[in-house]
Amino acid sequence: MKARLIKHCLQIASEKVKALENELGSTREAAGSEDKSTAGDKHETGRAMMHLEQEKLYAQLAEAETLVAELQRIDQKYSSVTIQLGTLVFTDKANFLITAGLGRVRFENGDYFVVSVQSPVAQAMIGKKNGVEFVVNGTCYQIKSIE
Repeated sequence: MKARLIKHCLQIASEKVKALENELGSTREAAGSEDKSTAGDKHETGRAMMHLEQEKLYAQLAEAETLVAELQRIDQKYSSVTIQLGTLVFTDKANFLITAGLGRVRFENGDYFVVSVQSPVAQAMIGKKNGVEFVVNGTCYQIKSIE
């Protein structure tokens, strides 16, 4: 189950990388074809806005590439008795994959929260075992099983 979920998350993250690369390519093309004959201030404002958009896209691309790298690092076959990076956690209220912050993912008719090891919910779970309870933001979760 964990291996299939990680593969699904990798597909989502890779598609995000491709979409951002395509968007960056389009933005570069638009910036390259900007006509220099437009009025001075208007031209400079347009170029500055395109530059800001490119910077934002580069940051998002770097984040998406980091997400892919983190997902690829997970040993899909390794199973531990305690929760740590790479663990799939089933609780009485939600299911979590502790790896990289991808958010809520729909997979095989269920929702999984793919969370970063630095997230509050992951921090509350790290080191815990089956049957243990933990509280995050006033909500009590009981760990049903881990993979």
